[in-house]
Amino acid sequence: MLRIFLCLGLLFACSFLPAQFILNGDAVVLNDSCYRLTEAVNGRSGSIWNPTKINLNQSFEVVMDIFLGCEDSWGADGIVFGFQPVSTSLGGVGGGIGFSGVAPSIGIEFDTWENTSLSDPVYDHLALIRNGNLNHLSTDNLAGPVQASPTSINVEDCQFHSLRVSWDAGAKKLSVYFDCSLRLTYVGDIVNEIFGGDPLVFWGFTSATGAANNLHQVCFSYTTFQDQLPDVVLCPGGQVHLQARGGNYYSWSPAEGLNNPNIPNPIASPSQTTDYVVTVRDACGIPFYDSVRVEVAGDSVFFDLGSPDTAICQGETLLLDATSSSATYQWNTGAQTPTLTVEEGFYSVTVTKTDTFCIADAQINISTIPIPQLNLGPDTTLCEGQSVLLKADFTFGELRWQDGATTDSLRVSRTGVYELTISNECGAATDAVRVDIESCREAYLPDAFSPNDDGRNDRFYVQDGGDVNRVLLLRIFGRWGNLVFEAKDIPSNDASMGWDGSFKNKPMGPGIYVYYAEIAFRDGVVARKQGEVLLVR
Repeated sequence: MLRIFLCLGLLFACSFLPAQFILNGDAVVLNDSCYRLTEAVNGRSGSIWNPTKINLNQSFEVVMDIFLGCEDSWGADGIVFGFQPVSTSLGGVGGGIGFSGVAPSIGIEFDTWENTSLSDPVYDHLALIRNGNLNHLSTDNLAGPVQASPTSINVEDCQFHSLRVSWDAGAKKLSVYFDCSLRLTYVGDIVNEIFGGDPLVFWGFTSATGAANNLHQVCFSYTTFQDQLPDVVLCPGGQVHLQARGGNYYSWSPAEGLNNPNIPNPIASPSQTTDYVVTVRDACGIPFYDSVRVEVAGDSVFFDLGSPDTAICQGETLLLDATSSSATYQWNTGAQTPTLTVEEGFYSVTVTKTDTFCIADAQINISTIPIPQLNLGPDTTLCEGQSVLLKADFTFGELRWQDGATTDSLRVSRTGVYELTISNECGAATDAVRVDIESCREAYLPDAFSPNDDGRNDRFYVQDGGDVNRVLLLRIFGRWGNLVFEAKDIPSNDASMGWDGSFKNKPMGPGIYVYYAEIAFRDGVVARKQGEVLLVR
């Protein structure tokens, strides 16, 4: 039997809860399905036992992953998956793997240390033992030992390994799969030969370290031991969630009345009583099966939370109404009212008709549509010949520029005001940006200067209002074409770098001189300028 959950309104986590196991010694809970039995520390032991006995007259399947540590040569000692009717205690440490001395019992041993006194093989092995006796030469060794892994002598490889244990009560056959390979089979009357005819036993895991150690962990995928939920009585017109677990593939039959027969958690809303069978394939591709009856009876339930996926505007709330006559209500929030005012999130409700004790559930996922917001950035100024890409920083919605364009960006190269609007079902927002075009190549060279050291117009140099990046070259020529001044790679607006009207430290006479300049502007263009300047004495 596969473990089946009826997750009514998804009020339950559909997972193994820590309270379902009694922890002994060094065992600790890691999460809702994983347990650490021992740390990688010498002389430790731990066990977990389920406090509810199972019936070995019924078949079961157990699928899990076990972790046997990272240390090979000095790693020890292993894990035992066992059954015993007397207590949930912890057996011997070290080579006893927390199971020695527990009797009557049957255990599947995963041993990673060669204890020659117990006739252990040199490889990491598994065996079927009884009465807490781990000596493989004793009559309590029921099957094995065999190499645990089908491909390697070492399973202390810092990896989780898949483990499946199947018990066919009718055939009295126990099968053990390790890493998807059948490694051990035993046929025997376990109930009568080991437990004196009493089929009710505890089940769990033990582990221990001794003078060597390893980290030992177990994580459950599913176990039929936890399938304790009854069949469902569904109100006519209602629905209920079915939940299978532990597989990679699911197929429910019949498909009628299911929203999707190929998922682990279909919504069942049959119009008449239906027996559903689910086929599940585990990570190894091995199939197993289970069934659940959904009985349709009682009074009709009349409520609808709306579309399973509903959106509301940011800041708004939604009233969920599950009102039905003669009913009780249980929301996943803990509320027990027929209505619930909600915001964004996932919500589910289970409605139980108190007169007929049928149930129905519903769920809804509410998302939020943001109020439109838009930002085009600040106004900008371009140089002649340049363009700018206006790109919207916006929330969800439809975009429309003033020219009708619906893209999230717009390239412009003209002076103007550009406006964009974003809208959705929750509102609209508009933003605008101004783009100005100007010349970026303005530079001034005076037509006269008087180098008389009066502090006014004493030098000839390139002047600007911010357009010039650098003056690459400035030359002055005399009336006969001779070069009287040259400066390279100088800043603008720096009189000290200009011509002071001298040549070889001697003042030049008044008159007209010719200049030539190469100027790099802020738009990246290098321009050449030439003209005449009057030197006044």
